[in-house]
Amino acid sequence: MVKVEVLDKHISIAELEDMIRTGRVFTTPFSLNRSVYVINNHKKPQNVMVTDISLKGIQLNGAWISWEQLEQEGGIYGSEFDALNAIAANET
Repeated sequence: MVKVEVLDKHISIAELEDMIRTGRVFTTPFSLNRSVYVINNHKKPQNVMVTDISLKGIQLNGAWISWEQLEQEGGIYGSEFDALNAIAANET
């Protein structure tokens, strides 16, 4: 039976290169069950919880949001400081 497995340090370089070549390896910008800050309407950062991540979007506090929609509204950041910096940079 084929099942999902966590990559670890025992995987060979050849296996890893094959996974990358066939598009089976992904990185996620944030970890599950972590607090992040999302900017709503380019104005104020809001603290939310990452509950799931997919290729097309991210689930924040149980609601799915596409990556494109997040980018249009102002973005998602790992800290409040980063979010406030992004707001300040867009106002100038």
